[in-house]
Amino acid sequence: MNERESHQFDFELPNVGRGGETVQCCELLADSNSLLVVLLGSHYCSRSRELVRVLSERHDAFRRRDTAVVPVLPDIRERARLWDQQYDLPFPMLVDPATDGDSEQATERDDTFETFGSLQQSVGSLPAVALCRAGDDGLRVVATATEAELDVPVVESLLGFLDRHRAADATSTGNTPVDS
Repeated sequence: MNERESHQFDFELPNVGRGGETVQCCELLADSNSLLVVLLGSHYCSRSRELVRVLSERHDAFRRRDTAVVPVLPDIRERARLWDQQYDLPFPMLVDPATDGDSEQATERDDTFETFGSLQQSVGSLPAVALCRAGDDGLRVVATATEAELDVPVVESLLGFLDRHRAADATSTGNTPVDS
């Protein structure tokens, strides 16, 4: 496994999309075999906003692949709520801003993650995605990609990304690629 694939996460984070006020990582995989974590840029990042919009529109294609989608914004809950209001998200949207030391205040930089900080450092640029599956201690990252590495249209490229990794698991799980 390379460095990107060695990440494991166990968390409970604030949610502004579908579901409760907070979401634990185990809840994200309750109805799916895999999870596509979408690490977004700042609240003001137009590429991140467009990505969330198209993921919302094509949510059914991910559900057919037994994959839950969860965008994560490195910002405060109030700003993230605007995204849910604007895009009527069919999935949870988590907030994970870096905090300043022991305080619970978000840092001045609004593009740095707390829980997903090590994953952010390993992918290099945002927006980025991480395909996760259940691990012994929470979520285990099995593959990553940045928006710059994906083809246009991005959703079709992400569906291909999922299918390639499902095909790699097919011998052990019996999963097969699904048409978009």
